[in-house]
Amino acid sequence: MKHYLTAEWGRAVARPYFRAFLLVLLALAAGLPLLWRFGLGDMFQGSFGDSLSLLTPFFTVGLYLAVVVADEVFSDQYKNDTLKNEVSFGLPRRRIYLGKLVTAAGIGLVLAFLTLLVYAVLCRVLLPGAVGDWVQIQTFLFRLLGALPLWMGALSLTVAAMFNLAHTIPMMVVVLGCLGGLSSVLRMVMRTGVDWLARGAEMLYHLLLTAPMDVMEVPLWSPAWLGWTWGVGLLWTLGAAAAGLALFARRDIR
Repeated sequence: MKHYLTAEWGRAVARPYFRAFLLVLLALAAGLPLLWRFGLGDMFQGSFGDSLSLLTPFFTVGLYLAVVVADEVFSDQYKNDTLKNEVSFGLPRRRIYLGKLVTAAGIGLVLAFLTLLVYAVLCRVLLPGAVGDWVQIQTFLFRLLGALPLWMGALSLTVAAMFNLAHTIPMMVVVLGCLGGLSSVLRMVMRTGVDWLARGAEMLYHLLLTAPMDVMEVPLWSPAWLGWTWGVGLLWTLGAAAAGLALFARRDIR
């Protein structure tokens, strides 16, 4: 498994796709603080802590970027050609599946770390400090800690769909439906006025990856919210991995 992971990591980071996406993320991370400092000084008058607070509402975007991260590792070329070869050569399907999932998780963590690091360092250097910055820094770290398992759940779901759906459009429908579509449907059901139906929809809604992110006002370091995010994130991560691996083990690769 170690050699397989090393080979997968090397192939993933060597692709122009990875470097191009990383450059785009770093350009965005660097561009905002530079623009605030030198280009549009009147546009943002906040402190370093304020700049971190601006990011937390956008952590939901990380759920949808899981599709891009997974595609960097599990590209169409790999799915259509190399996957068949690896199965034909007798590589265990469990190793193939888990190797791809772990590699995608590593790629995602590296991209997130570098992007947030560049943004935070430049904001710290270019923007003034303030008395309340420490509270905002803690809030940022708290929300980030809660977002990580949800991002991993979205990535596990995406990898499961990519392994078992041969075409891109059905895969995207499944992933985006689970991430965004179910939330809208359940919210409509919750407003029907039928008590038992609304209660059931509310219970299911709280199991969605997007549900904890929808709560904007959370007490700092709330164990209840962190337990919710990690519980839901692990449920989707392990559940999608188990279902995806079980289906892939029975899939006829042609």
